[in-house]
Amino acid sequence: MTVRYDNLRFSSAEGIAVVTLDRPERRNSWTVPMIHEMSDALRRCDNSDSVRVVVITGAGDTFSAGADLDDGPISSPGSDERPDEILRELVTPNDVRKPVIAAINGDAIGIGLTSSLLCDLRIVARDARLAIPMTRLGVTPEMGAHWILPRIAGHGVASDLLLTGRRIDGAEAVRLGVCNECVDRGEVLHRAMDIARDIVERTAPRAVAASKYLLAHSQGTDFRASRAYETEMFMRLAAEPDAAEGVAAFLEKRRPRWTGNVGADPV
Repeated sequence: MTVRYDNLRFSSAEGIAVVTLDRPERRNSWTVPMIHEMSDALRRCDNSDSVRVVVITGAGDTFSAGADLDDGPISSPGSDERPDEILRELVTPNDVRKPVIAAINGDAIGIGLTSSLLCDLRIVARDARLAIPMTRLGVTPEMGAHWILPRIAGHGVASDLLLTGRRIDGAEAVRLGVCNECVDRGEVLHRAMDIARDIVERTAPRAVAASKYLLAHSQGTDFRASRAYETEMFMRLAAEPDAAEGVAAFLEKRRPRWTGNVGADPV
């Protein structure tokens, strides 16, 4: 399946949707129309049972150079929309009930990086330049960066990157725990697709959706409450057909044939 957008490329096949930021002449910098399109693409992925994993990458040799600053914090030619209102309504990778992988194939600056922090996994080019430089521009980081970055990499790393706005490369991003894995620039999308295919082939859709939900839910609860809800979720899924299929496939050394879908209420 292919969907036409002005600022993105969207294709979906064999359970994997690939969303490509497609403004290479502007280094894939974000505008309000691009935010609208990304929201639509991610909502489409969330609602489609045929999509199991989402991969987000950039056209050319840049992931995203951040906001298009030509006409302000995020330019919106011909639009009266306020960027802050749009950002509040944005559908993010964190809202999608399927795994979302950021294939950071080049520089990721500002919203180019903060948006990728909301993905579940980040594969980065080892020589990519990454920064959240908003304090150097007189504003604060956005896209929930103050909430998500400490949870990904710890308070110390978050303080370092958010308060100084300094630039790091992909190798340091992995060392700091900001990204999961760094590879050569030409291998980033290939590696992300390998991970996506492994998820599609080996994991149950509802179990993955439930696990992603539990990861988010656990951030706002103590251990006892989180464990109780986790146990409830485990028992609910254990009673569904995919649990028996998973065991049977393991014992018979074959690929599982899942019948459960994320649906309207996966948990």
